[in-house]
Amino acid sequence: MQLDRPAAPSRKLIGLTPLIDVVFILLLFFMLTSSFIQWQSLDLMVSTGEGSEVSGEPPLMLGMAPDGRPILPDEPLVFLDDRQLSDMLAGGDRSVILTPNPASSIQQVVWLLDKVGGLGAASVSVNTGAAL
Repeated sequence: MQLDRPAAPSRKLIGLTPLIDVVFILLLFFMLTSSFIQWQSLDLMVSTGEGSEVSGEPPLMLGMAPDGRPILPDEPLVFLDDRQLSDMLAGGDRSVILTPNPASSIQQVVWLLDKVGGLGAASVSVNTGAAL
């Protein structure tokens, strides 16, 4: 008498095609979700509190509206455009002290620092002690 025994279960191998598909899907996902923005640095100097002025003129005090536009602290409803800022910074040896608005984001503050520096300010400082 001969009994038919079931064959020992063989180990199933993982298919190579689905594994390659999963790897390509993960590769595509990480490529699409990563950021390819070119990062730029902004040189910031920490003040020592000794106050060295670049020129004999007093520094230009600028405030910042909640949306990031520059304003004069004593005239908070008058927004300054690029032409007005470059006229105020004429000569290229005037320093600027910027007081950010608490409602402004860090990106808006950095954008305004870069903008004022690009318009010809000799030095740009951020006043973190008091808000407008």
